[in-house]
Amino acid sequence: MQIDLKQRTAIVTGGASNIGRGIALMLADAGAQVLIVDKDEAQARATASLRPGRIRVITCDLSDLAQVSALAQRIAGEEQISILVNNAGWVHSEYFANKDLAEMDFELRLNLMSPLLLVRLLLPGMIERGWGRIISVASEAGRAGQRTQVAYSAAKAGLLGMTRSLSHEVGRHGITVNAVSPAMTIPESPDEIGQGSMQQQRDRPPEMMAKIVKSYPMGRVGHPRDLAAAVTFLASEEAGFITGQTLPVNGGFITT
Repeated sequence: MQIDLKQRTAIVTGGASNIGRGIALMLADAGAQVLIVDKDEAQARATASLRPGRIRVITCDLSDLAQVSALAQRIAGEEQISILVNNAGWVHSEYFANKDLAEMDFELRLNLMSPLLLVRLLLPGMIERGWGRIISVASEAGRAGQRTQVAYSAAKAGLLGMTRSLSHEVGRHGITVNAVSPAMTIPESPDEIGQGSMQQQRDRPPEMMAKIVKSYPMGRVGHPRDLAAAVTFLASEEAGFITGQTLPVNGGFITT
């Protein structure tokens, strides 16, 4: 199947690094014009340079809802956004009883409120044009729960609730709303990791990774290209009868 996204313009939040980078590159390869929205301008421009003329960069702190609102309203007035990929995210693992309240607020703003605001402000244009794809990168933490990630899990579960509920409202306008749900996903190259990436904070000794890999039926953890392929399909015309769904892209780590 050849996916053709020519004539489509996509936003990928957190598109500079890791999963978002993989999504931005694959959407561009399918013909879309891609806007990376990320606060790591240097890494975003490095990603854009890999697909000259197909990827542009917009710098924004997605945890700042005032910035997000201003940006979305400007984009809605200048661009015809057909595809919105809510990918940006962050978690600092800590037992909930010890969680700093400011840090919890940050995680809820970035992982839940910012995507909701973007959807709310870009949705009217999709309705007017009669076509749209809203795809959120959730997490298996949001589906199954994860200790030390309570606020993050709550935010990702909120994205899944938005996906199901909004799909009932906008299907008649030719708009689908779906989510992909990764388990552990690690870039394959240091070039995929920006300074603002969560992966900069991850120190996984080889013995730890070997133990983790054993819990995956596929014999490896996920890579950005795995998520990118799922998102690109859900963004396509061919996926036009799929909506309100969450697609686990987890190598069989969780099978429910």
